[in-house]
Amino acid sequence: MKTHVLFLLLAAAVSGCIPMEDDLIGGPSRTETGRDGQTPAPGRPTDVPKPSAATDTILYYTAVRYPASYDWQRDTAYGNSTFELLLCRNNTTLLTLPSGPQAPFCPDPDRHHILNGHLYTERMLGSETLIGRDGEELFRIEGREFLVGLLEEGDDLLTLSRPASGHGFSYRRNGKTLLTRLEGTPYGNLTDPSYGPSGALYRDNGQAVFFFRSGYVNHVVHYLVRDGDEIPLDNILPTANILDIKLHGSSTFTLSPSFFKHLMYEGRVWPEESGYSITGRFSDGKGGYIQGLLPAASWTTLIPLCTGDFAYLYHSPEATYAVKEGPDGSVRWFTPEEEFRSEAPCYLFSAACATLAGRRFVIALNPKNIHEPPRILNGDRVLDTGLYGYVSRVALEINLPN
Repeated sequence: MKTHVLFLLLAAAVSGCIPMEDDLIGGPSRTETGRDGQTPAPGRPTDVPKPSAATDTILYYTAVRYPASYDWQRDTAYGNSTFELLLCRNNTTLLTLPSGPQAPFCPDPDRHHILNGHLYTERMLGSETLIGRDGEELFRIEGREFLVGLLEEGDDLLTLSRPASGHGFSYRRNGKTLLTRLEGTPYGNLTDPSYGPSGALYRDNGQAVFFFRSGYVNHVVHYLVRDGDEIPLDNILPTANILDIKLHGSSTFTLSPSFFKHLMYEGRVWPEESGYSITGRFSDGKGGYIQGLLPAASWTTLIPLCTGDFAYLYHSPEATYAVKEGPDGSVRWFTPEEEFRSEAPCYLFSAACATLAGRRFVIALNPKNIHEPPRILNGDRVLDTGLYGYVSRVALEINLPN
């Protein structure tokens, strides 16, 4: 396996990367000017620009920017420090949202979500949870919860959330409860790459669906929820250990630890036109682990990506990647043929810091050196954000021309 090192300071000299504009974010005026020459005003714009139909692949990312005088890594004033939440598209900053006591967002990377070009946010405030879009509060939920699913339905917003402490979940439309359970755990979340940008809540044959399990060891009942209707899956034994379950074309596919003579400890299902691919953590037969792929074309052959007990896995019909932190603090990413790593130590906040669409792989590199700005590797290009803070999420949107 070939190993490549990505130098953060000299990225253009490594791997043939082409630098993009380095003044996309930041500057003494603390405003952003896009390639189109327009400067969006700070605050909460009511109309987020939409991408052109001529664009094939659009990069979106969210970032948190702090005042240069604040040590955001130590974050001794968490909850009281000022910051700005940014939504960017390619070379243009769409939103610059200043923090505030009632703002429906916080700096936590896990609470920034990109869906259909919009920035959705969540924030626990007192005994409530605020849900926002593009900086505007949409509604409040009684109780402290976190989102695991988010789905637009016309002008409505469907949400699936779990309590910050305790068990159960709630399924809502525009904040109004459609289904709630005091016990039960949904499959999927908003950072799991195999579930896509909408997380545990997604659409199949035009219907909003999700799965959940309820019960205790050897007495587990699985359910499919379709457009709010709860359907028990009686064909799944109560003793079954299910790693993942997906609905595709009205067909349910379940993944268990013993799959096609492979022993799995973690696994995800990736529906494709040609069938189902499987990624996960497999036994290497020697007491160790392999992070690998069982392609839809053949489940008999395991394609290894890397070793170790943990990695984020990304898959498309054209490519597969594994991402994890190295023992030296670098971020490393792997294909079946090659290994890459950042030259400098970087943070890997969550699986949302990377994404894959087709063969296009994107990863945000947030240096642990507080004086180095984050950079985003976008295919064979490097985007220098120039900001003092961090990139919290990246997303790719495929927009096919008419």
